[in-house]
Amino acid sequence: MIYYNTKNDTQNTFFIKIRTNAVNFVNNFLISKMNNKKIIQIIALVTCVALIITCFVPWVHYNSIDTTFTGFNVTKFSTGVYYGKAGKIITWLAGISFVLTLLPILALKRINMFVCAVLVAYCMRTYVLFTGSLFDGEVVKLSGIYLINVLSIVLVVCSVFPNLKESK
Repeated sequence: MIYYNTKNDTQNTFFIKIRTNAVNFVNNFLISKMNNKKIIQIIALVTCVALIITCFVPWVHYNSIDTTFTGFNVTKFSTGVYYGKAGKIITWLAGISFVLTLLPILALKRINMFVCAVLVAYCMRTYVLFTGSLFDGEVVKLSGIYLINVLSIVLVVCSVFPNLKESK
């Protein structure tokens, strides 16, 4: 029990009632109406879309050639190396994961875990490939290169908890 020794005892009681009502709303409506696996499925779908959008965000900037790379900025260098194809593969894997997240079949959920694991591995490879340099300060890491890794890890965590219809 909370006791107040102030003149504004009614005001404090009012704020406690508002807080209690807000907590009851969250407990009764949000948690009981939607099960946790449905929330995780929604998070996975939003993460897939965010991962595809992140492929268009700048990933790194190379100071030596004054070029900023995104997932779709395909550039061929004189050595025959193409940069910018990583966004295509990440987009395909995120799209496959999006579709597999929606379908309520157990075998497809297991395939989704494999696809998400491949996606995490590819995003880590992309991070190492794009940020590796011989000299300090040559590569400026931008927000996109961090986001693809974080979002892919969130996606693999969400794929571990599939939303399946329970049979009675």
